[in-house]
Formats: sequence, structure tokens, C-alpha cells
Amino acid sequence: MNIPRIQIQQGYSQLGLQSTKGQQSIEQPRPSINMTQKQAFIEVEQAKGTLEIDSRKAWSALGRARFEEVTDRIAQSSLQISMQNIGEIAQNGDRMMATHEGGNVFAEIARNNVFKDRPRVEVTGDPGYDNVDITYIPGQVKTNYVPGGVSFNPETHKPIIDYYPGKINPYLINQNFIFMSATGKQLDAVV
Repeated sequence: MNIPRIQIQQGYSQLGLQSTKGQQSIEQPRPSINMTQKQAFIEVEQAKGTLEIDSRKAWSALGRARFEEVTDRIAQSSLQISMQNIGEIAQNGDRMMATHEGGNVFAEIARNNVFKDRPRVEVTGDPGYDNVDITYIPGQVKTNYVPGGVSFNPETHKPIIDYYPGKINPYLINQNFIFMSATGKQLDAVV
């Protein structure tokens, strides 16, 4: 017996996708530093030094001292000579009193007074290699320092971001289908 058959064929649809990738661009502008520099400053102030030269002793040793100093020296020297003479007169008086010892005391005293060295009044000072006094007083140095420096005022910029999205284009490669067919001779027969 020949039974009719139904054949069903089915085809699936097939899609294709064409895509372009998205693009992203990031740009970062450089920051501005804005740097300023202040110069350091130094101020130096120096007072002049003083040089003091005292040559009074040297002039005194040369006999050219001040009037007050010369009169003072004469007075001191005269006082010494006077005291020395008074001492000699006292000694001579003691010798004259001792007549019991014998000898010619008056002749000896007279002879000694004639031939003895007479003291001199000193008008000049003592000579020496260090008669000139030199004193140097250095001047003071004052410094005023103002430090410099560097200051920064940076200015940053935000990044610039651009995005271009991608695209997807779908397209149909195969369309879906259902195909039915019947095979056999007796399609209208009842079994």
C-alpha cells in the first residue's frame, strides 16, 4: 500500500552584521607652570676703620715734647737733684762733726765738690723702638640679606575626550523558509 507522505523542509534565516569600531580620542593639554622668581638681595654696609697713631713718646725722646710734659719732667728731675744734694750735704755735715777721727775733712769735701759730676736736668724722654703707639679699630660690617625664592602658580587643564560610537549594520544573508510537499498517489483516498 502506498501511503502518501508529507515532506516539510525548513530553512533558518541567516543574518550578517557589519560593524565599525567606536573611536575614542583623549587629548590632555599641558599644564601652565606660571613660575616667578624673586632675586635674592644682599646689602653690605661697612664703617671705616680708625687708625690711631700716638707719637708723643717719640717726640718726647727727641726733645720736642709738649710744654706741660717738659715742665713736669724738669720739676721731677729738679726734685730728685735737690733730694740728692740734701743727702750729700747731710753726709758732709756728719763728716765735719767727726773731727775726732782726724784728717782734713774740709779739704776733701772741697776737692770732691770741684771734681764731681753735676747732675743734669733731663728734658728728653727715654728713647725706644716702641715709642710710637699704633692702634687700629676695624669698622663693623653690617649685612642685610633678603632671601629670594621661586613661586609656582600651576594651571591645569581638563582632558578633552571625544567619543565616536561604532555602527552595526545588520543584513540578511538567507531568508527563513518552510517548504512542504506531499508525495504519493492517493492523496484523496481514505484509509
